[in-house]
Parts: sequence; C-alpha cells; structure tokens
Amino acid sequence: MIWFPNPPYAVNRKGVPAGFEIDLWRMIAETRQIPYRIRKAESFEALLQAIRNNQADLAISGVLINENRSKQFHFTFPTASSDLKIYKLDSQEPTAIKMLRILLSRQVLLIFLGLGLIACIFALPVWFVERKRPDLADKRKRHQLVFILQKTLLLSTDHTRQSRTRLISIGSLFARVLLTAYFTSFILKVATSQTNLSTDYQMADLNFELLKINTFAATPGYIQTSILKSNGAKTVDCDVAETCIGMLQAGEASAILDDMLTMRSALNSMPPKPKVTPASGKLMTLFMALAISDQFSRDPRSRAINDGIARSYYDGSHTKLSRIWINP
Repeated sequence: MIWFPNPPYAVNRKGVPAGFEIDLWRMIAETRQIPYRIRKAESFEALLQAIRNNQADLAISGVLINENRSKQFHFTFPTASSDLKIYKLDSQEPTAIKMLRILLSRQVLLIFLGLGLIACIFALPVWFVERKRPDLADKRKRHQLVFILQKTLLLSTDHTRQSRTRLISIGSLFARVLLTAYFTSFILKVATSQTNLSTDYQMADLNFELLKINTFAATPGYIQTSILKSNGAKTVDCDVAETCIGMLQAGEASAILDDMLTMRSALNSMPPKPKVTPASGKLMTLFMALAISDQFSRDPRSRAINDGIARSYYDGSHTKLSRIWINP
C-alpha cells in the first residue's frame, strides 16, 4: 500500500500515516484479515505512477475519480465526496470602513445638503411668520425654531396656522417627499450593489476566462491541476495544500482550485492572516476513492476491500470516522 499526505484523507503525524482513508483502510484490513506493507510516496505524481505501473497494489490519498484515471487503473467504491471551489485571499473591506465610505459618499452629502436647504428655504420663513402666535410667543426663539424644524423634517404641516405659511409648509412637504425618495433609492442601490458583489464573489460556474487571468497554486498530478492546465490557466507547483495556501498568502499565487474538505483541513493548521476564503460557489462535486492497480484488481482481496467500504456505510463506522476527520 502506498500513500501521500492529503488531509483529511491521509495525514502525516510525525512520520506515522493517519487520516480518514488511512483509518478506514486499517479497519477494513483488520476485519478482513488482509496483511499489508505501507510506504510513503515521494509525491502525489509518484503515487499515481506506482499504481499505473503495478509497483503498488493500493493507493490512499483522497484520489479523485475521473474517466481518464479509470482507463489507467481501478477505483474502489467512493470513500468520500467534496465540492470543488476556487479559493482566494479575502479582499472584502471591514464593515466599519464600508460604513465610513458610505457616509462620506456624494449621495449622503447631497441628502444632508437637501435637509439644510429645506431648513433654510421652508422652515425659517415659517418660523419668521409664526413665531408671534400665542402658543409660541412664550417660548424662547431657539425653542421655537427647534419646534418648527422638527415638524418640518417629520413631513408634518399641522404646525402652521396661517394660510401663507401653510402653503410654504405644503411646498416643503413635496421637497421632503422627493428627498425621502432619493434617500430610499440610494439605500436600495447600496443594498443591490452589495448583493451583486456577493454574487460576483461567489461564482456559480467554472469561468474559463477567469481561470486564464489568475495564477493558481496547484499540486502536480491532481485532477484540479489538469483542469487548470487544459483551460490555459497559469499554475505554479506546490507539493501539498498547506504549501499552496502559503504561496497564496505570500502573494506568489492569486488563487487555488481545490476540494472543500482538503482546504478546510489545511486552513485549520495555517496562520489565519491573511484570510483565505472561497471565491466561488460549488463548481462540481468530486468523489474520492482508494486507487487499485490493474494487477491487484484481479485479486480476491480487492473485492473484500469494496465489501468493507460498502459495509462501513451502513454499520456506522464510516459516519464515526467522518465525525473524527471530516466533520469534527
């Protein structure tokens, strides 16, 4: 048996192999009484090459099932599934900076300017004419003005007593309605733009044009790397997910295409800053399995391995291992 680190499926713990598929294999080998020798591959490509050339019987490293590989060697029943996503550095601004940017925008300044004009053009004339009426005469000028401003800005006209001031107040009502409509449209525009940004950030498809303008950190031999190269994307090699993430955080790459479980496991052991987040939605569902050489596929023990994987799904052992390694 040959393996290569690819958390959470195969993990290197101080030279000792562990992980979801490693533990699953040990459980099957023990219950089916299958003796084995285990060795670590030099790279993921070397792992695949060993299976292709019948230099190893079984490969464990979260090997993704695809048609091209199925022509070169065999797969067991699927051991796990995950979602393919694009990952980038989180470029979203903090909420406080977003709010400050909105408050200092031209639209907000125009709203405050409109309130000032309404106060000067409508509220002041109403106060000047109405200030001597009995219910306001005993109040200080400042209190009178505050009262008139409050009523004016609250879309009210019931604070006027004379016909000419009522006409002024009705005119201000139209101005206030227009300002309110402008304010509402601005809020809707901000909300819509945030939604569009979120939609752009969460791509629904594997946009090949977008692939070509990014440099991806990619592990040689991975099916994700084949997808990138077949679509003309620029790639830089990295040996494991942790190295790929480190290159992204160091600015040596602009994106990573990988499965969600591998990235989540790797990010748990990486520095949190700068933050790496999905830059796409689910692009496709990937299925992982143990890879079996063509020679070993004819061995009765390979059928016993498939039986063991199938049994693990309904005897609870697969769920138990998932809680430990995939959904802790």
